[in-house]
Amino acid sequence: MVAQRHFYLEERFKHQVTIPRDVLRLMRQEIKRKHMCRLDESTNISPWFSASRIDLGAGETALILASDQMCLNGVDNNWFWVFLRRHRRHRLVLTGGTLSVDVLRSANFGLRNLETNVATANTNYTNIYKFNGSVYKARVCSETALFPDNQKPKRVPCRSQ
Repeated sequence: MVAQRHFYLEERFKHQVTIPRDVLRLMRQEIKRKHMCRLDESTNISPWFSASRIDLGAGETALILASDQMCLNGVDNNWFWVFLRRHRRHRLVLTGGTLSVDVLRSANFGLRNLETNVATANTNYTNIYKFNGSVYKARVCSETALFPDNQKPKRVPCRSQ
């Protein structure tokens, strides 16, 4: 099966895959550390997520997760998590809040760059994440005013999440 290259986080992924146990273990730690969900050791978090393969290139195996759980998402964006599999273990290499994630053709350290997009009523926010050999970091960030029409993107400093 071919891995997806465009992900709209408001919908379940087209080609869902089973979430490996080590990823669920990492997600449980992530939820406890960063999110407002009520969680105990017996909570089955697997149904909270949609997972798909994501094509990062270089023959790497990677997964992207998204959730429709309100305690994991913001008002105007959904959280996502990208895991890279190396040496038979998954490792979290990117997390953030957005509405869409696209895999670009350009690459850094052998892995394709990722672009996120989210919009408010008057501004579109675009971030391009590049792999630094360990994790993905936002490197090119821009804002585009939607009104008046035909505004050009304006480069802005990237904010860490």
